[in-house]
Amino acid sequence: MRIADITLNSTFIKNYNDIKTRLNTLQTQIASNQKIQQPSDSPSDCASLIQWDMQLAQSKAYSSNVDTASSYVTDTTDTMQSIQTEVSSVMTTLNNLSNTTETGNYSNYADQIQQSLDSIVSLANTQSNGKYVFGGTDNSTAPFGYSTDKSSIDVKASDISGSQVIKTSSSTSQKINMSGTDVFGTIVSQNGNIDSTTSVGDTVNNKTTIYDKSGAAYTLQVNYTKTAANTYSMTYDVLNSSNTSVLTSTPAAQTLAFNSTTGKLQTVDGKTPDQIQVNIPGSKINFSLDISAVKEASGTSSVTLSENQNTDIFNNLMSIISTLKSGTAPTDAQIKTISDFNDRILDNIAKAGNVTNQLTNTQTLLSSQQTQLSNLVSGVQSIDAAKSATELSNLQYLLDASYKVAAEITNKSLMDYL
Repeated sequence: MRIADITLNSTFIKNYNDIKTRLNTLQTQIASNQKIQQPSDSPSDCASLIQWDMQLAQSKAYSSNVDTASSYVTDTTDTMQSIQTEVSSVMTTLNNLSNTTETGNYSNYADQIQQSLDSIVSLANTQSNGKYVFGGTDNSTAPFGYSTDKSSIDVKASDISGSQVIKTSSSTSQKINMSGTDVFGTIVSQNGNIDSTTSVGDTVNNKTTIYDKSGAAYTLQVNYTKTAANTYSMTYDVLNSSNTSVLTSTPAAQTLAFNSTTGKLQTVDGKTPDQIQVNIPGSKINFSLDISAVKEASGTSSVTLSENQNTDIFNNLMSIISTLKSGTAPTDAQIKTISDFNDRILDNIAKAGNVTNQLTNTQTLLSSQQTQLSNLVSGVQSIDAAKSATELSNLQYLLDASYKVAAEITNKSLMDYL
């Protein structure tokens, strides 16, 4: 059967166009090193690529968070180590002081401790990337500073207890800071159980002694009044030696809700339990009240309050300096406060080290995740250079062959007979 010339021409043109299209596509893929140039090239692969790219971008964002946090934690750790060095120097000075009977030299010891105190205050106001490392979430002002009359060192920021948290995955967060309260602050902790059979309207209360910047004693009283099943109204007050409140205004009662199964404190005013900041500038009292450990359980109510320190390291050192300048050696209680703070700062350094380890492990996991996602993207999108070069050569050969075939099947013109 004879095949018409028009059929041959149509078939040739179709094949020629197919080769040219494949050749152009391959050249574009080689130039861009990407198989898929537009969604229509492979809708399913394109959908996977979009998903992987989103996951990769998110993972890189978490990595950036971790990098920034790691630098911040390193600065915090270095600062605490420097503070611990100064505290160790004070302890050495006090030890040397105990081995001398020359009271005339007390002023020299006071000067040495003053230098360490000034360094500790300066270190307590250290910044990292524009943030005060011990300022909680308040970066508007330095956390600590001397009072106007230079008689004490006070908290200058509005709240140094805040936590700085970063996201390390869609469902995981990491606290990265050591707040000023964690490192330097006085924390009064509530422990023990409230009898779950307590009648509505009954009150459970307890007291403890707290101290102002100069070491004067006050009474902290905390009351829990039952208002409903597993629900209490909590109030507190600070009283002076005359049993008179020193609070400028009565704080609002807070509603505590306990878990009916575990007995643990579940919410305070509908929120996750957090430390309550008590700041009474007029009496130079500043502490945090932590009630998160109190529970509700059957049996006699037994609640206790305890504080981690009588006075902060700054004002204890100021008191020691004043005592030495008056020609009197510091008391055993004052020296023990320095030793206790040294243990506390070492413990916080260890905690910061654990955070660093967690961030390092997180970064390792994120890097592995990014490698896997990049491999998935590469497997779908990247071309095989050697294979593509061979295919390009074959297509070019086919195109050249097509030109020769075209010369054979093209209709002869009058010129062919001249």
